[in-house]
Amino acid sequence: MLCEAGRFNKPHGIKGEVSVTLAPQAEDVDLMAVKCIFMEVDGIMVPFFINSLRPKTAETSLVTIDGIDTEEKLRPFVNRDFYILRTDLPEPEELDPDADGFYASDFIGFEVSDLDLGPLGTITDINDATENVLFVITRPDGTELLVPVVDEFIDEIDVAARRLVTAVPEGIIDLN
Repeated sequence: MLCEAGRFNKPHGIKGEVSVTLAPQAEDVDLMAVKCIFMEVDGIMVPFFINSLRPKTAETSLVTIDGIDTEEKLRPFVNRDFYILRTDLPEPEELDPDADGFYASDFIGFEVSDLDLGPLGTITDINDATENVLFVITRPDGTELLVPVVDEFIDEIDVAARRLVTAVPEGIIDLN
């Protein structure tokens, strides 16, 4: 199973180096430690191996890929997403407990309301069995509602009150 890890930006220099930006869910990934990265080529996911990695800015790094040593060979990579194996993501216990930010499991027990729909229920579980992680929200009547864990769907977080306000697009709730 693959997950999006980042995006190839533009070439850097003439020796096959390319600027990459990691996706938010992969910010803690050490690209030099992953088995390989994948990019879609003609409808299939093709593995590529990283030769070197060096920081460029706070958000980007410069990468060289095995067998890609010219700007011409690099062209198919420019402005394309790349993926890693889900097993290459750090386990939650491997992450720094003092790091800023939340993980989906940190929201278990939070009350959820939607800007348009009002109170939805309580987050009782996280469903990560598919590529899209879902909040499992138990409604007051006991039924479950599945809502994708997506930054764009979260409008407000009140940690002290253990409350989450969503802005779920019309129709998502109706899928349940």
